[in-house]
Amino acid sequence: MLAFAPLIASAAIVKHNSKLDINQKVYIESQPVLGDGVGESALGVCHAFAPQHVTADDKPAVKVCGTGIKATFFLRGRCTEYYEHSVVVGKCDTGMPPSTCESFSPSDDKRFGAYQSYLIEQC
Repeated sequence: MLAFAPLIASAAIVKHNSKLDINQKVYIESQPVLGDGVGESALGVCHAFAPQHVTADDKPAVKVCGTGIKATFFLRGRCTEYYEHSVVVGKCDTGMPPSTCESFSPSDDKRFGAYQSYLIEQC
């Protein structure tokens, strides 16, 4: 049984580092930040919202597509949790259609207009 342990560990690493399929996309204010031609460099890295998204009460509108990624949005900068002030957007359910998308904006929760950072991760 121990002989298989390295294989299991290797499979986990490969899965974590595997390329995303074409359905995995993240948009902020209708602009792609992951997938859809901009690549995967945003994956696993904390990003700050652009200043115009933080200063406008009605922004940002975000959309996460696919069933293999999720994006967590934080009130604080540096992707730091602060009480209940974080929002996870994305459907980590491979039983759903691959084209599944989920959106969120200040029209869903006015407080979202003050959020400052986000982190995109594989499920």
